[in-house]
Amino acid sequence: MAKKIKLDDWLKYLEDRVNVDLYVWGANDETVVNLLDRICNMETDKKDVDRILTLLKKRLLEGCDIFKIRCDDCSGLAVGFLLKMGVISSDMTADSFYNLITQKIRLGDVKAGDFLFMGNDIKKTHVGYAVSKYYAIESKNRDVGVVQTKISDRGWGYACRPNWYEDVEPDKPILKRELRLTDPYMRGDDIKDAQMLLNDKGYNCGSVDGIFGKKCDIATKNFQSDNGLKVDGIIGKNTAEKLGFIWEG
Repeated sequence: MAKKIKLDDWLKYLEDRVNVDLYVWGANDETVVNLLDRICNMETDKKDVDRILTLLKKRLLEGCDIFKIRCDDCSGLAVGFLLKMGVISSDMTADSFYNLITQKIRLGDVKAGDFLFMGNDIKKTHVGYAVSKYYAIESKNRDVGVVQTKISDRGWGYACRPNWYEDVEPDKPILKRELRLTDPYMRGDDIKDAQMLLNDKGYNCGSVDGIFGKKCDIATKNFQSDNGLKVDGIIGKNTAEKLGFIWEG
C-alpha cells in the first residue's frame, strides 16, 4: 500500500519551490548543478535552452543559492517529492496522474491539495497543484519556472482529489433529492456529481454536463443491476449511498 503524507508537508514543499525552481522538460525535482550538463540533451530546441539559462541567470541575480535551485517539468514538480515519500513508485506524466487519482471533482470545489489539469477528455497535458481555493502552484514554462498563479486565470479544465493525505478525510458529495430521467431533463451540480461517480466506477455517462439524460439513465440502471439494487434508473437513497453520496434527501 502506498504511503500517506501530511498535507502541510506537501504545501510547504510547493511553497518553497516558488520563484526558485526552473522548468526543464523531463526533470523531476533535480538540482540545477547536477542537471546543467543534461539540459541540452533533455531540451531539443536551442531557444528553449536559452530561455532556461536566462531564467537561471535571473534567479542568481535575485540572490538564489545555485545549490537550492531545482529543475522540474509540470508533473516532475510532484513526482520528485512523491517518489521520495513513497507515495508513487515510478515517473508520471500529467495524464498518468489524472488516471491514477480516482476522485474527480468540480473546479468550483477545489481546495488545498487538489490536482488541476489542462488538456481534453482524451489526454491531460499540464498539471498544477492547488494550495487554496483560489491559488495554485505550477511549473508553468521555461520563462518563469515554478510560480503561484490564480486558479481562475489559468484555464484549468479538470480537477482531482488525491487520497494520500493522512490528515484529510476524503470528501463525499451530498445528495438532497432523487435524480431520474424526466422530460424536460433534470439539471444541476448534483447530477454532475452523479455523472463523475458513475464514470469513475466504469458506467459511462458521457460528458459531465449536469444533465440527467438517456446515457445517465442507462448507466444508473447498469450500476443498479450490478450492485443488487432495484433497477429503476432512480438515484435515491440506496443507489446514492452505494455510489458514494451522503444522502440527505
